[in-house]
Order: sequence, then structure tokens, then C-alpha cells
Amino acid sequence: MLFRISVDTIGRLTAETTGGPIGLSFHEFLLAGKRGKESTVTLEDSIHSQRLRVLRDAERLGNVSEACRRHGMSRTVFYRLRQRLEQYGPDGVHPKRRQARRGRPSAIPVHTERRVIAIALAWPTCGPQWFSDQLAREGVTIAPVTVWRLLRRQRLGTRRARLAVLEQCSAATTGLLTERTAKAKPSRHVEAAEPGALLSLDTFYVGKLKGVGKVWQITGCDAASSFAWARLVLGEVTAAAVLAFLRDLVRPTYRRAGWRLRRVLTDNGKEFKGVFAAGCAALQIQHTRTKPRHAWTNGFVERLQKTILHEHWRIAFRRQYFTSRRSLQGALDRFLQFYNHERTHHGYRLKGRTPATVFKGAVAA
Repeated sequence: MLFRISVDTIGRLTAETTGGPIGLSFHEFLLAGKRGKESTVTLEDSIHSQRLRVLRDAERLGNVSEACRRHGMSRTVFYRLRQRLEQYGPDGVHPKRRQARRGRPSAIPVHTERRVIAIALAWPTCGPQWFSDQLAREGVTIAPVTVWRLLRRQRLGTRRARLAVLEQCSAATTGLLTERTAKAKPSRHVEAAEPGALLSLDTFYVGKLKGVGKVWQITGCDAASSFAWARLVLGEVTAAAVLAFLRDLVRPTYRRAGWRLRRVLTDNGKEFKGVFAAGCAALQIQHTRTKPRHAWTNGFVERLQKTILHEHWRIAFRRQYFTSRRSLQGALDRFLQFYNHERTHHGYRLKGRTPATVFKGAVAA
């Protein structure tokens, strides 16, 4: 005897489990089940009968390895099933019964969502259970956890978030500001009402190219319209080169568009001192420098240089082999034409328009 339960017992259990005689194929068993009027056999019941069949064959053959080989079962699984059968009986080798997964809850009507949000903002210090109770008094049945999930989707899941919305609403309607609302109120440290009010200037190291040398890029960005200029310089960037870029390229473009350049913002690099500072004074352009280690103050041009790097240079250097500054400048000019006249910007300044649409507005008017 391989184990305590006899062959007759296993055969009887198998017959009772399958509802028919042992020895039928799986297809014949299904056909017999269809002809019978008993309950439909599930996949778990079929696996159960197969496991009992393996145990019966192992007892009949007197060889566990041969039975496992015939049925494609490892001996480790066989001994585990045999132990369960000895301990718990035939139910011990039945597969784990799995319940059907719960479906997604029904969608909450829009008017109910609005009512939940309204109550949450009217009583921001209360919780989901309280909101659910109040809605129940109005005849709306909604579970507290559903209320919490709805508020979390709307970013109102905490008391602090709901109180912040209340403070902002009060500040906009009655002018009543709390200390926290005043701190949370966004403020832009760099603003420009129209093109020409502020020009951000910076330099960017493109790289050292074989046959060309070190390549630097002088970049300008209008703070009001995001209109961009860029010029490449070989070798080191000097104050005279930056002044020539401002005087010969940027300032004439402002004049043709009907604007006057009034202020320039740069960092404290040596290329923005000496000759450049004197040239700005001669052109009646106010020159402002950022604080040391405050690169984000000049963030307009910094972001422009990142855009040129990702959308132009990293692609262009993988498509073409440049051998001269002229070819590099030509590729850059073509990208700037696309950037200024075709590429839409979705920031708070342009809101889906192109830089040229705002920059050339004075001439169009």
C-alpha cells in the first residue's frame, strides 16, 4: 500500500466527483454531462477528478514515477496531493475555489458628484462619513468610501486641500486673505507685458566638432512672445560678439516688428560685461543681471536652449555631418524659422499660438 486510502475508495470518490464511470475521456465526460440533468461540471471539478485519477493509478501500478510520467505530473506535486488527501479527504485535493471578480461600480451621476463636492466645500473640516450621512438625509445613498474616492479624484481628499479652495474662493470674491493664502498666491518674478519689454540673453556650449572646433551659441528670447534668435560663434564667446548679436540681429528685428527693445536680462558671465555693458548704455537699453547662482531667473532663455538642444541639435547631429560654421548656422536658422512661425506654444503666455503671432502683432495692427 502506498498510502492509507484504498484503490476502491479513490475510484468511488472519482466516480462521485465526475458523476459517471471512471475511464471516460474528457470529451466523453463532457458529452455525458450534457446528456445528464445534473449541474454543469466546472474546470475545477475536472482538475479534481484528474488528481484523484493520478492517485488511483499510482496505487494500481505500484509505481509513483510511472503514474506521474503518464499524467505529466511531477512527483513533488503528487506527494503534496497525497498528503492533502490523507489529511483532509477528497476535498483536500480540490483546486482553490475562486470567486468571480467584482465588477467596477456603477458610475455616479454628474448631479450627485456636484452635490458631494458642494457639501465638501461647504463643510471642509468634516469627513466622508459625515458627507454620506448628510446626503442620505437628502435621499441620496452613497457609501463613505465612494465619497472619499470621488473627492480624491478631484484633489479634495484632505481637509487642508478643501480649506485651501475655500481660502482661494474667499480671496477672489471678498478679498479676505489668510496668511497661508497670501503665501500660496503665485507670483512671477519675471514678467513682460509686450515684446521688447524684456529680452533674455545667454550663451550655450554646443560642443567641439571635428574640423570645426569649439562651437558656442548666443541665444536670445523675448520674454513676452517667446520669439527666438540664435547665432553660432567659433572659439570663445566675447563681449563684442554678444554686442554684435544684439545690435545687428536682435534690435533690427524688433524695429521691423514695430517694437522697441528696452531691457536686457543676462547672468554675470564675462561676455556680458565691459564692451557689452557699454554698448547697451549707448543703445539706451537697460541691462539687468541675475543674482549669482540664480539661473532660474533667466529661465525663459534657459528653457529655449534646452528646446533647441533636444529638438534640433541632437537630431541634426545624427542626420548630417557638419564641416563648417556656415552649414551649422543654416541648420539652426531653419529650425528657428519653424520654432517662431510654425511651432505652437501652450504655456500661459501664448496659449497655443506661435511666437511670431504675438511678436509681429504691432505691424499687423
